[in-house]
Amino acid sequence: MTIGIEYLGVSLRITTVVVPVAVYFLILGLLNTRRHPQLLSGRLDFCLLLAAMGPLALLPVLGLFGTSVLSMAAAVAALVAAAFILSPSRGQWVIYNLSAQEGARLVRQALQRMGLETQGSGTEFRIVGCEGTIRLSAFPVLRNVTVRLEGADGQFQQRFADALAEILARDRSEQNPAAVALLLVAMARLVAPLALMARHAPEIVRLLTDLLP
Repeated sequence: MTIGIEYLGVSLRITTVVVPVAVYFLILGLLNTRRHPQLLSGRLDFCLLLAAMGPLALLPVLGLFGTSVLSMAAAVAALVAAAFILSPSRGQWVIYNLSAQEGARLVRQALQRMGLETQGSGTEFRIVGCEGTIRLSAFPVLRNVTVRLEGADGQFQQRFADALAEILARDRSEQNPAAVALLLVAMARLVAPLALMARHAPEIVRLLTDLLP
């Protein structure tokens, strides 16, 4: 049975879009409050972003075709497929609670721990004795640094990831004012839509009941 999107109500539609984004900002805020820089794989970082922004793209599609168990299952399957197809492959990591300069320093330390030297400076340098190249890109607003290792095999990538994680665990992060801002934004985005939903609890219960066979 298909249920028109109009039965969702404005409150539920707002909540569906806003809450995942709020949770995403909450996770970013918590990552930026840790004592040590936090290392995430490129795929995990992309999946977090996709989970936050996915409802924004899927809600209009559900509005066009209606919300049913089948259509919602198809939407979830589409998100999972997008995560596997579009997410970065191995050899990419994101370090949170870190500046670009600190990121370059710690990456070099990780390579030195592996017994390797580097050539170049700034955001791109080549690994001596290896065809690999490392490129760094920073996102100051979220205080993270993306590390891309190109031209190296999977075994070398894993060794580098292990060495980098060990170096990061020993480094202490500076206090990050952006973390407080991210947490405040997350809480504001969580409270407002949940308050709207509380006013329409009977409608939500009826919607969930109608979705069941």
